Amino acid sequence: MKTIAYLLIGSLVVLNFTSCDVKADPLSEQVLVEDDLLGIAVENEIMQTAEFLTSPDDLLQEEIDGLMLTREEEGLAKDVYLYFYDQYKLRIFSNIAKSETRHTNAVLSLINYFELTDPATGVSGKFSNAHLGELYVQLTAQGATINDALSVGAFIEEYDISDLESLISNTTNADLKKVYGNLLRASGFHLKAFTNMLKFHGIIYEPQILSADVYNLILK
Repeated sequence: MKTIAYLLIGSLVVLNFTSCDVKADPLSEQVLVEDDLLGIAVENEIMQTAEFLTSPDDLLQEEIDGLMLTREEEGLAKDVYLYFYDQYKLRIFSNIAKSETRHTNAVLSLINYFELTDPATGVSGKFSNAHLGELYVQLTAQGATINDALSVGAFIEEYDISDLESLISNTTNADLKKVYGNLLRASGFHLKAFTNMLKFHGIIYEPQILSADVYNLILK
């Protein structure tokens, strides 16, 4: 994950926020149910492609580095979302955290197949990659309100999409492309789920990493 010093939550446009019980709201329920259904579908697709075909000896070092980073990036997203769920009890965080768990496990299956050492520490908020540890502290601190936390979630998904697109374009390994492609589709839906919830709270999320064209295509 690239440096995120330019994270600008302040770029959001606040239209009209009204405190509400999101658990009982129909739109909230719709977002959550759709996310669960897509998470199951994506996970099923990942599992169907779990029979890897490429040689374990064929990975380049940059592909290994990307795989290690993806394993911990997916874990970072999960840990941040679980932290926000503990803070706000908003189910979108727990639901998407479950999806991120499936994703990081799918990456682990690749790591095991290629006979690599898993970088995950198994401790929430702790990472082998020192930058990701710092990032966890930064992102959780930025979620000081429910809306800020939802905005952080949208930003994380943007960043994952950007990184996954780069990883896909820089590898010819079919197994990596399969799993990364599934993760990319799921991240797009997660981004849509977070922005829908922000919209329900009266906030229009402005993309901070993706181009407006790519962002709008994802939302459609």
